[in-house]
Amino acid sequence: MEEAIRELGVSLQQYNVLRILIDAGEVGLPTLAVADRLLERAPGVTRLMDRLEAQGLVARSRGEDRRQVVCRATDSGRALAGKARPLLEAAEAAALRTLSPHETSALLHFLNRIGRNTTLA
Repeated sequence: MEEAIRELGVSLQQYNVLRILIDAGEVGLPTLAVADRLLERAPGVTRLMDRLEAQGLVARSRGEDRRQVVCRATDSGRALAGKARPLLEAAEAAALRTLSPHETSALLHFLNRIGRNTTLA
């Protein structure tokens, strides 16, 4: 998956941050809320945001609570995520092509079961 979007100049983790911020809409999310929503834990979420902001993909501002930094995807960030989505979908489809329909169904069953029985701590 990482290889699929390398040409866009972002990592898979950076793409996931963009996806989370796009889902949050214009309201945005505090940095720590973004970190909580990442599937893969990011100990350096502030550095991750620094890189995305330097690329013009994310904008940060202080919220009403001045201690909180709110992050939003920029128009450029939304455009890049739009380019990344079909590349990632194609990579996923290529990976799943190695499985039979029965194996794909079993995989989805197990992933859903794991997801239902897992809480993020």
